[in-house]
Amino acid sequence: MTTLDTTVPIAAVDLGPHLVTITWTDDSLSRFHHMWLRDNSPQAMHTTTKHRVEETSEIPDDVHPASAELIDGDLVILWAHDGHESRYSAEWLHRFDYSRGARIERTSPILWDASIGELVPQASYPELLADPEVRRQYMAGFLVYGVGILHDVPTEPGTVLKVAAEFGEVRTTSWGTVFDVRSMTDANSVAYTNLRLVTHTDEGYRNPAPTIQLQHFLVSETSGGMATLVDGFKIAEDLRSNRPDYFELLSTVLVHYHFADATAEHENVSPIIRLDPDGSIKQIQYSNHSATPFLVPFDQMEAFYEAYRAFGRMRESDEYQLRINMGAGDMYMVDNHRVLHGRTSFSSGGARHLQSCYIERDEFASRLTVMSRNS
Repeated sequence: MTTLDTTVPIAAVDLGPHLVTITWTDDSLSRFHHMWLRDNSPQAMHTTTKHRVEETSEIPDDVHPASAELIDGDLVILWAHDGHESRYSAEWLHRFDYSRGARIERTSPILWDASIGELVPQASYPELLADPEVRRQYMAGFLVYGVGILHDVPTEPGTVLKVAAEFGEVRTTSWGTVFDVRSMTDANSVAYTNLRLVTHTDEGYRNPAPTIQLQHFLVSETSGGMATLVDGFKIAEDLRSNRPDYFELLSTVLVHYHFADATAEHENVSPIIRLDPDGSIKQIQYSNHSATPFLVPFDQMEAFYEAYRAFGRMRESDEYQLRINMGAGDMYMVDNHRVLHGRTSFSSGGARHLQSCYIERDEFASRLTVMSRNS
């Protein structure tokens, strides 16, 4: 979260009917509601988990301090309804001072286009296994760019699951834990042909869609078939700046996605651009091949098609699309809620075999955080 200067001590405490006002030694003021202070009493938290043990909904509506005073530099409150004593350090109050704009901090994504080049997080897989710092830097880079490439990965079938286990827990879907990508007759997905695969996010018909995909190249002897990667967040932000009307449509109109074969059927609805309540981009969901006919109000249909097609052209353009030759032993990972992936077409002669699986970003981020504690 956004933090303020934690070196300024408390000068005075004023107890009001609904608020406690802190005056700092630099003469600035901070205000805290009684309910908030009691709900976040450090002495009412579990000693090891630091989670609440009091139920917020059961705090009396008229909760208020019997007293509030400054003791050894801390704000100390005695609560009228039950005699509970809360003690808040100056540093803690600075950190969570919502009256002066403290907000939850989130890692900001680094947006990129086709010019990203060598900035793509990359590592040799054996080195990543052997050196915790190589692993940490690769994982940190992945979280801010939404993409990463590993080299020197053994080309034995099933290795993608071993790599995935280094970063998270494999998600099983109707495709299984690992799925092979080869061209085949009677394919139930465009991925299993030698046709160009336009960039897309995977599994738009699932709710939730998997968050991280790993693609391992076991054999790559064909001509063509370059991996194509696009930062959907970058496209969305450029639309927000240059075509806010398109951005508004793509972030509000729901698209229906559907998949069915002999053993499974899935469907989901989502806008192309999903936003958090603060307006930041949370997810891109663009899978043209699995979208069903648009059901948009008549007066919006033409405008929506303009916005949708603009996004589609941008994702396949030279400006935004990173194209990489992937050889046997290479693997790319993408944040499937952000980065669209695909490939150029390839020749039908020669062998080509990929294996893929999914993990989830929350476990990936957790493992990075634990690693970083002692770095």
